[in-house]
Amino acid sequence: MPSGTHSWHGQPRLVPRDSLAGIPCVVVGENELRLGRDSSCDVVIPELTVSRRHARLFWENGELVVEDLGSSGGTFVNGVRIQRAVLHPGDLVRLGPRVELLAQAEPTSSLLGQALGEEEGSRGVRHLQVLLETARALNSATVLEEVLELVLRTVVRLMGADRGSVVLIGEESQRTAVACYPSAPDEKGWAERSSLLEAAMAQRKTVVREALLSPTTSMVARGIELAAATPLLVARRPMGSAGEASFVASIDVIGGVLVERRVLGESFSREELAVFESLAADAAAAIDNARLYREAREKAKIEHEMSLARAIQKALLQEPVAVPFAELFAFSDAARRVAGDLYHTAQRSDGSLAVTVGDVSGKGVAAALLMALVQGLLGLLHDLGHPLSSLAPTLDRTLRRYNPGNRFLTLATAVLERNGTTQVVNAGHCPVVVVRADGTVEEIAPHGPILGLLPVARWSSTELTLHRGDALVLYSDGILESCSPQGEEFGAEGIRHAVAAAGRSAAELGTALLQAAAAHRCGDEAEDDVTVLVVRFLGEPAGHKPQAVSETAG
Repeated sequence: MPSGTHSWHGQPRLVPRDSLAGIPCVVVGENELRLGRDSSCDVVIPELTVSRRHARLFWENGELVVEDLGSSGGTFVNGVRIQRAVLHPGDLVRLGPRVELLAQAEPTSSLLGQALGEEEGSRGVRHLQVLLETARALNSATVLEEVLELVLRTVVRLMGADRGSVVLIGEESQRTAVACYPSAPDEKGWAERSSLLEAAMAQRKTVVREALLSPTTSMVARGIELAAATPLLVARRPMGSAGEASFVASIDVIGGVLVERRVLGESFSREELAVFESLAADAAAAIDNARLYREAREKAKIEHEMSLARAIQKALLQEPVAVPFAELFAFSDAARRVAGDLYHTAQRSDGSLAVTVGDVSGKGVAAALLMALVQGLLGLLHDLGHPLSSLAPTLDRTLRRYNPGNRFLTLATAVLERNGTTQVVNAGHCPVVVVRADGTVEEIAPHGPILGLLPVARWSSTELTLHRGDALVLYSDGILESCSPQGEEFGAEGIRHAVAAAGRSAAELGTALLQAAAAHRCGDEAEDDVTVLVVRFLGEPAGHKPQAVSETAG
């Protein structure tokens, strides 16, 4: 390798990404290298998609250059087709659609060379020993903070630095100093604003500045004599087969490491810089793995908590109560892991049956929390014997008091007496359907607005009589708004047809409605939570045994 080069602190080599493809590792010396499929080339690549004389590597003014030789498949650097380009450590070279070679510096040879007989052999051996120990520790570390501390401590020690920092790139390309030495809080800003580090990350190579030769403004202001920065590079492997040319691997810059000396003494040696780069390469992989490990743990934790939330919610959706004068069917299915829909049944102290279906706005955890609150309130109000006329105003006041997200609730509720007298209140919910024993279908429209938003809202009610065989059908808008692949809603007409053609038992009515909505969606999953509650009045025939059917989707 020619002396005077600034990009390569160690012997360059191009390492094949696929070690099983029979592609040789290209070690670059001082002489020009020709790469191709022909046996006359310096490096023979036995791949049909590589041209006979594909590309060449050579040194020019201290820079390593790759040049395409008119190949049919093209030569690419970091995914961009080139005629000629300067290579830096970490660049990805692709010859044609399949052969990928990662450009790397090989610092260990110079360290081993020192260890085997150069004047500073003991120093090289110490560097190599520390480097190997650190690499082993990084391979076993999974906690990001431990990785960062280990990397920074080793870098400062090997480089003889007065201070150092590890900076990572976050969302929107924001730079954050995640580890600093010394660790005082006011020591972070200098690294995040460092123009030297910015240059290293932009050029994807180690950059050195000396106060006497090429100082930065901040170095002069802070009395720094010597500084070095190197990027943290991570290779992202392509998804898909090697034969798919559209899948091009990339080298991502995830951050950088910066060290500074206040007293010049001597410049960083080539061996120190080689160790610096090698450590940064190991650190980048370890940091990336630690990040992935943390994300996996967080995801597993969230999944566990969501499973617990789903189990609690299923417990809240209890089986319908059994009463001697009615049979019930209930079904609820969440569009996500947890739902904002609810159904509730209760036998009040006077023997009447209370049934409710509600829908909290939105989906997911926030809606599920309000759903749980409403479930508890409904049980309490019915246990205390509150009249149905006061139920909607009471829920409305409570939701407005404990509803920071301005979410609202739609609710349809009814109380069925033993003699068939029924009172219905509908607060902005889907129309309640009355299915008579002879197949006649009626609807009860909303009596007032939604709950939880309007401080001056009022609600009325409807009173009707159910005869033997008549049924009430309550449902959520996941049924009403089920869409076909063409975007047509199931709608009120679809609901009327489904219940009119169904059998007369509560289970037959509920199942027919669910199946009709699913058929309208052509088997697709519902985009919203789906809930159905059916109450069929039986009267009180002699010897009748109460029936209750419940289905809650898991």
